[in-house]
Amino acid sequence: MKLVYKPAPNYRSPQSTSGIMRDLTLCLCAITIFSVLYYSMTLGASAGLRVVIMMAVSVICALATEAVWYKCTKQDVLTGIKTSYGWVTGMILTLMSSINVSVYALGVATVIAILFGKMVFGGFGQNIFNPAAFGEAILMNTFAGSNTDVLTGATPAAAMKAYGWMASNEAFGTFLADKGFGSLGQMFLGWYPSVIGNTSALLILLCFAFLIWRKDIDWQTTVFYICGVFVITLVIGLMRGRGLWYPLFHVLAGGVIFGGVFMMTDPVTSPVTIAGRVIFAIGAAVLTVIFRLRSNMPDGVLYSILLMNMMTPAIDKIMEGSQIKDFAKIRNKVLIIGGCLSLVALGVGAIAEEKAPAAAPASADAGDDQYKVEVEEISNDGSTAVYHVSADGFGLIDPDGIASSSGHEYSRNELEITVDLATQSVAKVVLKNFGDTEGIGDTATSKRALNAFKGATLDTELHTVTSATWTSSSVNAMVKAALNAAAGN
Repeated sequence: MKLVYKPAPNYRSPQSTSGIMRDLTLCLCAITIFSVLYYSMTLGASAGLRVVIMMAVSVICALATEAVWYKCTKQDVLTGIKTSYGWVTGMILTLMSSINVSVYALGVATVIAILFGKMVFGGFGQNIFNPAAFGEAILMNTFAGSNTDVLTGATPAAAMKAYGWMASNEAFGTFLADKGFGSLGQMFLGWYPSVIGNTSALLILLCFAFLIWRKDIDWQTTVFYICGVFVITLVIGLMRGRGLWYPLFHVLAGGVIFGGVFMMTDPVTSPVTIAGRVIFAIGAAVLTVIFRLRSNMPDGVLYSILLMNMMTPAIDKIMEGSQIKDFAKIRNKVLIIGGCLSLVALGVGAIAEEKAPAAAPASADAGDDQYKVEVEEISNDGSTAVYHVSADGFGLIDPDGIASSSGHEYSRNELEITVDLATQSVAKVVLKNFGDTEGIGDTATSKRALNAFKGATLDTELHTVTSATWTSSSVNAMVKAALNAAAGN
């Protein structure tokens, strides 16, 4: 009998699955503690407590969903939960989310992530998508309207998106300080407002080193992904006359480091061979850069991971074979595929549009008439009057109606305002059209921000939303106009 041995990728891992998940949980706990401390010290104890509550709700929802699944499928519940590690999905999903996400929405997204992102595929080890990334995609696209405004400023990625991710060297000189992010060094340390767990690059990299030391994960995927984003944006920056800050900001902003360490290293949804993991990482890096430069999304890390999860079987097929005997052949495949993908990203970078947010005139409180407010009464039953009100915002309105590179076309902000005629107060404010700067001005038109106007009268002192002052003042002018109309002024 002739026995044939294939030396790779078949190898025995020195670490058990339970040990890997234990170490991963410790790292996620460390990042959670850092986030609780940051929000407690900068926004107050209630903000820090909110992070704890969000984490608890997500983990409990994850475990409860798995328990119900195992009960319904007549499996041992305790054994299933212990070997499915659903709490890890809940923790990662929370750390990927903004502190503004409602607890209800996070809980629902966690249930969907566990149920449809993992259990329906057969449970742990059978899923084709990273469950946490799947849940975050649901959260971003389904529950955006339920967000609160605990943190009113934009994240670094969202703020840079207003510049098309191509801000000039001069604009970036004041960008970090003006937006409250400090400096690149401060961003590396993580002491700035952003997504709950994505801020401290230093802490995440320390966790990465710990996981490597414990032999829990392979380093190739993370290193090639982060370095891929850096190198691609470095070349694009040099082509467009940007400094070294450009690739550094791309790496530090958004979820590049967090995603590279905690999501792309998922052994279930990534290729099995080293060569396959390199292609997986380069492909995700290319997609991240393309999404940032050309899509409506401010970051792009999440969807780049999900798309590459879909490509994992194809990558494994392309890279199959003996990793030693066929080394030269596989290496050439990696070089060709990686090079072609990188050229696509560089081509997108070469044609990316440089833009800058419109500068506000003198000041946001220079007078309501500068917003060119228009009021139209659409109903009046004697007790309440409903007005359609529109006004200019911060964004420049293109007279030709041509959308920006992100696909967003600036237009006038429009509200439907209901006034109680007996009390001459606002009864309801509903957003009909948001035509202002995405990622910044939309915080002033969130459901919570608009609900704050309920009961306001002409004597009420109206406040603006931090980091969205111009849009907020535009909304204030519309509310005043509706109240004046109701009063016959």
